[in-house]
Amino acid sequence: MTLTEWLTFAAIWTVLSLPLGPNAINCMTSGVSNGTRRALWTVLGIAIAGLTHMTIAVLGLGTLLLAYAELYLALKWLGIAYLTWLGISLWRKPAKLSAIGSREVEPAGLLVRRGFTISMSNPKAILSYMAAFPQFIDPGSPMAPQLLVVVPTAIVIVVAVYAGYTATGCGLARVQTSVARQQFFNRVAGGFYLAIAGLLAVTDTRHA
Repeated sequence: MTLTEWLTFAAIWTVLSLPLGPNAINCMTSGVSNGTRRALWTVLGIAIAGLTHMTIAVLGLGTLLLAYAELYLALKWLGIAYLTWLGISLWRKPAKLSAIGSREVEPAGLLVRRGFTISMSNPKAILSYMAAFPQFIDPGSPMAPQLLVVVPTAIVIVVAVYAGYTATGCGLARVQTSVARQQFFNRVAGGFYLAIAGLLAVTDTRHA
């Protein structure tokens, strides 16, 4: 891979990682509840899911998934159900006014699992990896040296982008100086989850 190709890959991957989606909302809500450092466990879960998506894309398993409509639809509706549950839970979550340093943080394992599950439950994510990742892999050249370049690059970009979202969430926590503001944030974030679930429900993501 030439320097120009690497820079192109890095730019495309950054653009693909930036849009506000389930992972970004999860990172911000985690940052609000847990602070930036603790919320980085959420980013770890997303990074593990990213490695899983890359493996699927490289091995061609994503094509197999799309070939079996029943399996694809099962994954899609499980993801929709999970996002809907998260949205409703966050919408109904009671707001409590407390200092940032004294807030009860969530267990690291829970944050990792939720980050991983949300990322894996979005069937559109695997399509993004399938669309972009193989474009920078030359099947006629040795695979390992290429993967040693693109995989770390992609993971570093994913971690940087979502760490930024957790920091944004922590910043939002600092202005939530009333129960009403906290409740407003919970309902906006919950509404985003529900909106994304609804969008997935009415969209054929295989052709999105």
